[in-house]
Amino acid sequence: VPDESGSGSVPLEAEGARLSEVHTVTERLRNDDRIDYASPVALRPLRLENPETGNRTYVIAVGVIPPDRPRRVADLNVSALDAAYAHYANGTYGGERSDEFVVSPGVAADLGLERGDTARVARSDRSLTVAAVNDREMAAGFGEVPAIAVPLAELQSMTGLAESDEADQILVGTTNPSVESDLADIYPGTEVVSRTGIAGAEATPTNLPLAMALAAALVAGGIGVAFVATMMGLELTAGRRELAVLDAVGFSGRMRAAVVVSETITVAVLGGIAGVALGLVATAGVNAGVASAIGVGSLAERPPWLAAYTLAAAVVVGLCAAPYPLYLAASTDTLEELTG
Repeated sequence: VPDESGSGSVPLEAEGARLSEVHTVTERLRNDDRIDYASPVALRPLRLENPETGNRTYVIAVGVIPPDRPRRVADLNVSALDAAYAHYANGTYGGERSDEFVVSPGVAADLGLERGDTARVARSDRSLTVAAVNDREMAAGFGEVPAIAVPLAELQSMTGLAESDEADQILVGTTNPSVESDLADIYPGTEVVSRTGIAGAEATPTNLPLAMALAAALVAGGIGVAFVATMMGLELTAGRRELAVLDAVGFSGRMRAAVVVSETITVAVLGGIAGVALGLVATAGVNAGVASAIGVGSLAERPPWLAAYTLAAAVVVGLCAAPYPLYLAASTDTLEELTG
């Protein structure tokens, strides 16, 4: 595997540097009598859709060279794939496609697929036929992953990896320890990992989304508090006479403070309502733009609790902004305002 493999920011480490000319290297490895099986492995995200039901789901597509005898790769039994592997056609990628795939049970249930059914690949003119439903899910350290297995060359053609014959790693099956040193010399800047499974499908916990959400909440909340406090401060500065009148007609300091706080919260809530409306429009625009650009629908979601959360946040902003207007109200001199 490349030393930089899985250096991205997503939980499923299937990004980073890739190997090139993998079919040529694999052919050389297969000519080694010490090696039982060798196959490049590409891990690419795909969105599948059942054209009959309209069900859609994202999967990790595992591209491998189909074996000529029963074998599992990443817990997927890839033996059901067509061993002829005709699409590669000696490097031209012009041979006949099998358009078959092995699907994990979870994906088959989500899409309503059985053996012989077809699924359409998003942003592609290809439809794939289920060659077999695997007997268990693909495991990747942290749990089960929705996955399918497809012939490597066909996955390369669908995802733009065919130009340089790229894959994420090369899987080698052997029981001879002397092979390891030879593998390390094939590609510079790579690492030989001795273990069961796929090295690039490790799952790692990431706190990046949480950190970004907290930072955004702090920034947005700070700006909201400063804006509401400043606006209410300007309003009270211009309306000190009204506060003096309230004092003169018998409103206690506590009642005047309640009026100021209620005005501040009302302004914040009105801003929250406007924010909800703008957010709904912006979300619809983002989804439409992303769908037309890369074919991914509903990238930004609008959960039903979002409006309630926004209004609750607006109330908190109003409460946090209230001390400054309260200070201005408390410092108002009633006699001076009414006689000035």
